Amino acid sequence: MEKSIDIETIALKLESQENRITVLEHLIFDSKDVLTLEEAAAYLGISKSTLYKLTHQHEIPFYRPNGKLIYFEKAELVAWMRKNRSMSEEEIKETAARHLSELAKK
Repeated sequence: MEKSIDIETIALKLESQENRITVLEHLIFDSKDVLTLEEAAAYLGISKSTLYKLTHQHEIPFYRPNGKLIYFEKAELVAWMRKNRSMSEEEIKETAARHLSELAKK
C-alpha cells in the first residue's frame, strides 16, 4: 500500500513538472521573433515537409543566412497566413449591395 502512494505522488509531481515545462516552452516560443524550420512548422500547424516544399517553391518568405539552415520571421509568417483572405457570407452580401448601389447611382 505504501509503495502505491509513493508511485501516485511521484506521478502527480512528474505531471506537474511536465506542465511547467510546457508553459515555459510556450513563453520562450512566444517571445521569439525568428523561428527555426521546426518551430515555424509547429507555429503554422503544418508538417516540416510541407514547409520545405513552400520554401523550395518560394511561396513563403524565409531566410538562409549561411546557405544551409532556414529561418522564418514570425511577423512575416502571420502576414503570409493572412493573404488571400476569404470573405464571410455577410461580407460578400455587403460588398454586393454596395456594388449594386453604386451601379444604380450611375
